[in-house]
Amino acid sequence: MKNRTKEIIRSLSEIFEGEPWYGDSVMRKLENVPYVIGYKTCIPESHSVAQIVGHLISWKLYAVEKLKGNDAYNIKIDSPDDWPKIEVHSQEEWEDLKRRLVAAQSKIYELLNEKKDDSYLEEKVSGKDYHFGYLLNGIIQHDIYHIGQIGLIESQLKKKEVDSGVFKA
Repeated sequence: MKNRTKEIIRSLSEIFEGEPWYGDSVMRKLENVPYVIGYKTCIPESHSVAQIVGHLISWKLYAVEKLKGNDAYNIKIDSPDDWPKIEVHSQEEWEDLKRRLVAAQSKIYELLNEKKDDSYLEEKVSGKDYHFGYLLNGIIQHDIYHIGQIGLIESQLKKKEVDSGVFKA
C-alpha cells in the first residue's frame, strides 16, 4: 500500500502548485512577484526572493538525491550549497529559475511514484538521524515557511515600488 506516499504527494502538490487553505501556493506566489523585485531585498543582510527560490531548489534536490540513494550527497547549513548565489536581472532569468524549481519538484513526484509501498518512509536517510517520512514532511514545511518569507518581501517591496509601475493596480 502507498497510502502515506499518496498523502505526501498530495500535500507537496497542494502547497507547491495547488490551493492550500492558508493562501497562495509556492508557484502562485512566485507568479505574482515581478522579476524586477526578484533580486531585491528589504534590508541589505536579508535574502532576495530569487535567493529563496535557489534555496528551495537546493533542498528539493537534496531530497531527490537521498530518495535516489545517494549516500554521499549532503548540504551544509548556511553554505553556498544551502544558499546559492542567485541573481535575476531579466524576465528570462526569472522564468528559468522558476522552471528549475518546478523540475526539482517534479523529480520528487517521479521518485515517490516509483515507490512500491510506504516502507521506505520508515527507513533512515543515510548519514542522518531521521527517516524519509520526516524528510518529506520537512520539504512540505520548508515550502510553507518560505512562502511566508516571499510574501513578506513582496509586501515590503510593493510599498517601496508602488509608484514605479512594477506592480499593477
